[in-house]
Amino acid sequence: MKQWGIYIAAAIAIVLVVVVAMHPSYRQRRLMSQLKRAPSAEDKARLIQEIIDLSPASAGDILEQYAQDDPTVAVDPLHVVALISDTTSGWVYEVGDGMLASSFSVGDSPSAKFREFRFLKSDSHLTRFILLEVDGLATPRYREYRFRYDDGELAGEAFDSVRPEDITRWQAEGIWPF
Repeated sequence: MKQWGIYIAAAIAIVLVVVVAMHPSYRQRRLMSQLKRAPSAEDKARLIQEIIDLSPASAGDILEQYAQDDPTVAVDPLHVVALISDTTSGWVYEVGDGMLASSFSVGDSPSAKFREFRFLKSDSHLTRFILLEVDGLATPRYREYRFRYDDGELAGEAFDSVRPEDITRWQAEGIWPF
């Protein structure tokens, strides 16, 4: 009889461990620790997408905090969208809630590289990121990357140069991130 009690207690303990380990918040925390050690931009993009897929509702805030310490990652917590820069190859990875992970480079080859990404602002129709090109330029050059939404669904993307008057306007609004 005493043996059955031990078996039942062990079974309950195993079930509890499995339930805790499978809970999305626990898995997100585990993935976050892997993200902090990720060796490449591609690994970061994969891990960020996994974190978003587990729970988009909590991923935005968690990833926004992470992006504050990693200048190669920018996150829009409202739409749960992230951009990740590969500063060695020039590729930019985009991941997010309800979108297919993808990557792009600027121009015909990934020669334009970005050293920092920053989230600018978002509303229900638009998300804006600012990308700072690599060092070595006499004047810093910025690009704006926008996601447009229609009824909550991703409807398009645009990539433009940032003009000096844009910077002046955003500084006046108090949202310029650099």
